[in-house]
Amino acid sequence: MTIATALFASILCGGVFVSAQDGSTPALACNLKAIASAERPRYNDLMKSLRASVRERTEHSSGYAFKLDGGAIGLKEVAEWISMERLCCPFLRFELSVSGYQAAWTLTLTGPLGAKAILEEEFPAP
Repeated sequence: MTIATALFASILCGGVFVSAQDGSTPALACNLKAIASAERPRYNDLMKSLRASVRERTEHSSGYAFKLDGGAIGLKEVAEWISMERLCCPFLRFELSVSGYQAAWTLTLTGPLGAKAILEEEFPAP
């Protein structure tokens, strides 16, 4: 995690931002303590592998789709990362697309207003 990312995430942890008055859109807030300290090294390793596996980033209106190199990270590792990431960023929506025996898959991350900026910081263009 970069210093800028850590700072940005710590600012978000200090408050909750709601993107809709009626509560129909989930709150935008990060909880860095949702991943136990004993699991944090594994999370950091998975995040590093995930970032290194990104071969292409496609912008969507509410997030990004990332084409992942299956030689750089396995499906089990992507699923493990998703299971941890959803704890600290419950406002994100995760979609993993896999096709046959192809060694590449697509991870789509979207969310409410403001989530795209967080994703941009965490996953800069390759």
